[in-house]
Amino acid sequence: MTEPDWRTQPDAGRRHVGRWHVGIAGAGAIGTTLAVRIARAGHRVGVLARGATLDVIRQDGLHLTDREGEHHVRVEAGAAGEMGQPDLLFLCAKAQDLLALVRSARSMIGPDTLVVPVVNGIPWWYFEGEGGRHQGRAVRAVDPDGALKDLVPLDRVIGAIAYITAERMAPGVARSFNPLKLILGEIDHRPSERLARTAAMLTACGIHTQASGRVRDPLWTKVIANLSSNPLSVVSGATLQDIYGDPSLSQIARQMLSEALLTAAAYGARIELDPASLLAMGAGMGPVKTSMLQDFEKGLPLELSAICEAVLELAELQGLSMPLTRNIAILARFKSDSALRAAAGL
Repeated sequence: MTEPDWRTQPDAGRRHVGRWHVGIAGAGAIGTTLAVRIARAGHRVGVLARGATLDVIRQDGLHLTDREGEHHVRVEAGAAGEMGQPDLLFLCAKAQDLLALVRSARSMIGPDTLVVPVVNGIPWWYFEGEGGRHQGRAVRAVDPDGALKDLVPLDRVIGAIAYITAERMAPGVARSFNPLKLILGEIDHRPSERLARTAAMLTACGIHTQASGRVRDPLWTKVIANLSSNPLSVVSGATLQDIYGDPSLSQIARQMLSEALLTAAAYGARIELDPASLLAMGAGMGPVKTSMLQDFEKGLPLELSAICEAVLELAELQGLSMPLTRNIAILARFKSDSALRAAAGL
């Protein structure tokens, strides 16, 4: 007898149809935004936090300014052992910080907990459930030792692409003036009741959430947009307006786009993006600094492993060359590492 697919069962992993218990690991801009919107809708929210951030959240709650106005909520906050095991756990971190966050949040992942990593770039789960010739392969650039794969049960993971532009103003305080959008999908591209329910719950919270049957397609779309702008912004110091609008820089961005589109196509991705439209959209955004340039100027580590180096790794697996992208990534990595060493007095 064939065993039933547990994900298609009506109550699989989803005991609470009305009020959900949602965990937020990573109380930065994105985590705070999600926590406030979900708590405002009446769901139970627990935020993994420590130190000064924990003190602020316990004393003052969370604050969000968005397109609908000012919002203040009270949520649970504390260490993982105090948060229980939620129905849904968001992992909100920079790619290079994800492993440490997962280790601190591991006890929150129960047998019925859905895990949604909200991270830029190529994720560690990329080759899981996709059924290709690289099935089960680790993406070394983002999970070199396979630790993430070992710590997070793959059958609990929901893939996510976030289109949420938010800024952390202070511990427990964030602002976002753009529409909040998420795309979620099962990593094996199969439909499931848990995916549909999660998307519906988040949409009801004011976070427009699309359930995708091919989550790697929008993943590649965002990766390509980030790849063509972020590392180049660090190397040049340029804003989006110049990267995509200046004749010299836009020529580089267009070539990087072409290299990335070819790699995505080799993995069967269907990209709803053409270079001319992206260049025009980026040039029209004005003198906006990329998130990677902002991190560089703040002296923070950059997400080069997930946004650049993982894409180069995937290209190599297909026998493809991305020479310009590789050189820009090398320059950005050198510039970042040099600045971090100088700041540390090394």
